[in-house]
Amino acid sequence: MFRPVLIAAIGGLAATACTTTEPTCRTVDAAERSIFGAIVAHDEARVADMMAQTPQAQRLRALDPAIEAQVFGQRMGDRSVRTVLMQPPLCLYDQEVSASERITYVFPEGRFESLQNVDVAGAELGRAGVDHIACRFTNEGGEWKLSDACLQTFGPMSPAS
Repeated sequence: MFRPVLIAAIGGLAATACTTTEPTCRTVDAAERSIFGAIVAHDEARVADMMAQTPQAQRLRALDPAIEAQVFGQRMGDRSVRTVLMQPPLCLYDQEVSASERITYVFPEGRFESLQNVDVAGAELGRAGVDHIACRFTNEGGEWKLSDACLQTFGPMSPAS
């Protein structure tokens, strides 16, 4: 009687060990909600003030047209950071770069889940600027701060680009 139970328990543990965890997203925290709200409000100065001290923050403060277009768009529905943020509630998926840096992918709720394919390992992200935005965060003094105004969405931007 004990032997079949033991075999079943061992089989259950083996099956559990073989399963992989599916990528999951999380909700927006208070600091993220604040900076994302400033982007939605098209408040360049507030966004730049809330960012880590980076060249992108300086360019945003100077109203660089290239950055302004990618973050805020020219009109509603453009492929931009703001377009994705204006589809709440939001779902965030973090990818660690280092202990002090991460990239956070932001999706309209439900979009992240609909993109996932159980036959493919890892997270499916979809189209940048449409399905998600990608934001680089830096840990400064124990606080995560946006470091690139979510320009990671459109690929790495150098200070001179």
